Amino acid sequence: MPSPCSPGSGRFTILLIEDDRVVIDMLQRAAKICFPEADYVSITTFEEAVLYLFSLEGKGPQLILVDVFFSGLQTGLDFLKLLKTDPQGKFIPVIVLSANDNEQQVKQAYREGAASYFVKPFSFEEWKVFMTNLRLFWFQTATLPLTYFERRVSILRE
Repeated sequence: MPSPCSPGSGRFTILLIEDDRVVIDMLQRAAKICFPEADYVSITTFEEAVLYLFSLEGKGPQLILVDVFFSGLQTGLDFLKLLKTDPQGKFIPVIVLSANDNEQQVKQAYREGAASYFVKPFSFEEWKVFMTNLRLFWFQTATLPLTYFERRVSILRE
């Protein structure tokens, strides 16, 4: 078996929905070292995430990382709930990220269809461990369904 931080083959698209630039930077720097096959699509708001999802044509992301809270009225859990009603989106595993392990949030995340709930690391070393484990399970171990999307019109209703 290859080392968890050694390069593999193929690309792995991850949709990252996070509004904290420090977290985005740390996660992407850790990924370059420990998950080089990952291509990140970074989005910072609920509205951008919905627009991305409904504008997709062809192959979708293999994994979604979503923060519980970000700018605006809707939360990451609102996006998760919406995603799980989508005919293709419901097949994409979602990891919910949060600054805390509030029991109500954890339960709600799993109730809405999260594959896992993870308390965000604080140090760069902890982000490298997170990315190594993410790669080991989701890229090297798990078998994920292919998701192909058709672009939809009129997605955000005023």
